[in-house]
Amino acid sequence: MPTAACDHGSAAATASRRRLRVFVVVSLALLLLLTMAFAVLAITALRRHPADTTISTIRLTSVSLSPGRLSLNVTLDVVLTIRNPSPVASFAHDAGLAEVYYHGVLAADATVPPGSIGAGSTNVVTIRLTVLADRLAGYAPQLYGDVFGGAGDVSLAVRTTVPGTVTVLGLLRHHAVVLTVCDVVVSVRRPGAQSSSCQYRTKF
Repeated sequence: MPTAACDHGSAAATASRRRLRVFVVVSLALLLLLTMAFAVLAITALRRHPADTTISTIRLTSVSLSPGRLSLNVTLDVVLTIRNPSPVASFAHDAGLAEVYYHGVLAADATVPPGSIGAGSTNVVTIRLTVLADRLAGYAPQLYGDVFGGAGDVSLAVRTTVPGTVTVLGLLRHHAVVLTVCDVVVSVRRPGAQSSSCQYRTKF
């Protein structure tokens, strides 16, 4: 009888150890699958643009030009739409930079204020830029012709640089810089009328 009892106890202990091993193996397999799934989500989120910066509106709010002598006063209101297309990553951006170019010459720049954009969210930022006369001293005749001659359209290039941090599922963090260049045609005679095309690039 004691031998039978010992054999029964040994078998029970063996079965218990077997169940424990199965539990450990299954748990490790599930943990590995979750880790792989998280890695795939993270890579997918980081490969996409953490933010797309587009020009919603750009208005020439003040224009004063004189063809005879350099008298130039141009003020631009630029409305930027910063969109985060990722469903799993947030984007907290530091202060950025918006630059306006005319015929390849830097005409004006301004700071893009810092902010935070949740997954799948959009922020709208309005920036006012004043074109400095000395920056366009050699292009006053061309600008005068664009504003008062022809269709009254002014072609500009707007470049934005927005640095920040991408956070995936609140855990994985990665620094990123979102670069956007938009070619914009603004109508002086028809306020609000404009056309634009943008290109995006992200540096990690």
